[in-house]
Amino acid sequence: MSSQITGLRSHAATLRRRKRLLAAAALIGLAAGTAYVLEQPPPLTSTSLVLLPTPALAESSNSDVPTQVRIAMSANILDQAGKSLSPTLPARKVEKMVKVTAPTPQLIQIDGTSTDAAQAKALSQAVADAYVAFVRDTAREVTAAALADLNSRRDDLQAQIKQLQKEIAATTRRQRAAEPDSRDAREEAQLLAGLRTQQANLALQLDKVEDKIATGLGTSAGTGTSIVQPATEAIGPFIGLRLLLWAPIGALASTILAVAALLLTVRHDPRLRLRDDIADAVGSPVLAAVRSRPQRSVAGWSTLFERYQATPVESWALRQVLRRLVPADRKGRSRVAGVMDHPQSLTVVSLSADGRGLAIGPQLAAFASTLGIVTRLVPVVGHVRAPHLWAACSSDRASTSTRPGLLIGNELGTEEVDLTIYLVIVERIHPYLGDTPASDAIILSVAAGTATEQDLARVAVAVDDAGRRIDGIVVADPDQADRTSGRHTLDERSRRLPLPVRVTGLSAVHGTRGGQHRSRS
Repeated sequence: MSSQITGLRSHAATLRRRKRLLAAAALIGLAAGTAYVLEQPPPLTSTSLVLLPTPALAESSNSDVPTQVRIAMSANILDQAGKSLSPTLPARKVEKMVKVTAPTPQLIQIDGTSTDAAQAKALSQAVADAYVAFVRDTAREVTAAALADLNSRRDDLQAQIKQLQKEIAATTRRQRAAEPDSRDAREEAQLLAGLRTQQANLALQLDKVEDKIATGLGTSAGTGTSIVQPATEAIGPFIGLRLLLWAPIGALASTILAVAALLLTVRHDPRLRLRDDIADAVGSPVLAAVRSRPQRSVAGWSTLFERYQATPVESWALRQVLRRLVPADRKGRSRVAGVMDHPQSLTVVSLSADGRGLAIGPQLAAFASTLGIVTRLVPVVGHVRAPHLWAACSSDRASTSTRPGLLIGNELGTEEVDLTIYLVIVERIHPYLGDTPASDAIILSVAAGTATEQDLARVAVAVDDAGRRIDGIVVADPDQADRTSGRHTLDERSRRLPLPVRVTGLSAVHGTRGGQHRSRS
């Protein structure tokens, strides 16, 4: 869980550091969404309504609306509608531009959508016309076939009735010829009654068939299908509503992409940001973390030498740097009130292309001078230079700054110097200290997130090859989410007891041992 929290904090810090980039991405997405709304015409919709016939049977609650919707969206209807347009459209394209729904059990709504208002209106009307024509043609075909069947049925019934009439007449004659009370007379009477019953049934069926023929199936499904609302004028969403929708969507999508790209980049970024990681890479503790004041011009560096005032937080951090670098033989001496302990000489090493780390040396020199320590800042000329800073420190400008107690340059005068700070910039791939003068201490000044573990290790090796060691590290502009101190190396931290946990108040080690002991008992 702690690793997850640390990861979330690291991601949050990464996004905070890139807040300007995220703001720029949001603005780009906002502009893209606005451009889309302005350049892409809005979709316009025209609507037509088709009325379905009332169900013929009383027990039928409604028409088969889903079937009618499917018929309206069939390939045959869409193809006929597309061919009636000018220019013509294929059925597949018409299908994408048309939507058919049933708002009521007897009403079909046909929506035609296009960026062209005239095309949307013509499309909706064409589909409605094609559907109604199809239903009516189909109904006429069904009616003609039904009438043919009814006429055939009527002819058959009439023929059967005529045949029964003949049989009834013959039976009646036989009955009259027989004796009234004889057995033959009674049989003929029974037969005559059955024939008349059959005749009555056939006559009833004939009447029904003739009624259907008389109506001509005029109440068929296709007869009542009609367009009750022709295609309306095509309308679309208001441009202001589209801007309110697409502009934020563009900004959100662009910001999400930027966040994903940043987190993916940071995940594969080998540069160190935590103070503990920086201390572990060098094997030396972090003395302090200071906000840097990098400059980009000669005038900027000159102004920093003359007017730099450390904030209370920076002042305390820089005091700690000077105090912790006092030589071992002087640390046991008693302190004097008003006197700041400091080494007599100090070398500040920074990496190339690390402007924030480079600014720590000049800031430390300017701060020391405010404490009454006569300080000389000497840039050491080597393979790597900072042109603007070196020019500001050159002898042809001034060997003494306007700030009392701060001397700049390597010219030796009659002034008595309490602290000499040497500025050294080394390469990242092949660091070399050159002819750096000997000093009481060496510190590495590096900004968070500017150097990899390999870069820092190469610097440590170069200092070791020069017969020296890095006495401490000053981290410029630490990560806001960094809760480490860097004051203890990895080996020192491994020997320290864990901190108490919040729930039990016991350290993780003690709690584990106790739990094991209790489980054994």
